[in-house]
Amino acid sequence: MKDLVYPAIYKEIAQDLGLTEKQVSEAYKSFWQFIKEVIEDLPLKDDLTEEEFNKLKKNFNIPSLGKLNCTYDRYSRMKRRYNIYKKLKDGRV
Repeated sequence: MKDLVYPAIYKEIAQDLGLTEKQVSEAYKSFWQFIKEVIEDLPLKDDLTEEEFNKLKKNFNIPSLGKLNCTYDRYSRMKRRYNIYKKLKDGRV
């Protein structure tokens, strides 16, 4: 995957830290890849109770961006929307 968005930033950070641009790029990508994998591993397609949902690690504090999180209310609303979409797609409504 070619990185066209951040080459100037990678270059600046690489110079500041004494690393190569490739090392900086790979570190950045691995940071987001880790978050993606953790979220994908969550059993969010299951019908979770609020207690089960609250036991999951679903918050990430990202410096300079803030916290990525999901509440039970948002999870349950999205789950309902997904089920409605599935029924419409299957022609069951």
